[in-house]
Amino acid sequence: MQWLRTLLCAATLTGFPFGAELDAQQSTGNSRRPTRVPVMLALVDTLTGDAPFRILRRADVTPHDVILFRAGADWATLSAAVQDLLSIRRVQGDTTRSGAGAMRVRQPGRTAAREVRMLPWARRVMEDLRRADSRVIAGVGTVPSVQIWLPPQRRPSRQP
Repeated sequence: MQWLRTLLCAATLTGFPFGAELDAQQSTGNSRRPTRVPVMLALVDTLTGDAPFRILRRADVTPHDVILFRAGADWATLSAAVQDLLSIRRVQGDTTRSGAGAMRVRQPGRTAAREVRMLPWARRVMEDLRRADSRVIAGVGTVPSVQIWLPPQRRPSRQP
């Protein structure tokens, strides 16, 4: 249990906390920005194409953000996927507003063009995902999944 406390502490200090759904991580319903924004991670048997993961963003279905991984995904893949989702959220906002789900797939070879920063907690989260119970995720199916929490991203202000 000590390792879990240490991991949660380290994750919080890095700015990328994760864990079970906790009321303390959510805003209390007032107009404040949330302190954490959830994303569901799921292992799937197949993904179309040769990308190692797929990001689903949905406005009308919960969970709103889902990252699908192939069964053989590793912690470097998780790090790349989280960085891509954070980049998307910086542009589109923490939640998508359109009714149609937006997807983004990492293009082959893109990793070589840009260094992926390894997240210190990614290895443990991938281990947790591999051991996770299956649950129903709308539009995906019944798959092993875990929910993590990421810091909110701010949309860039538009220049007049």
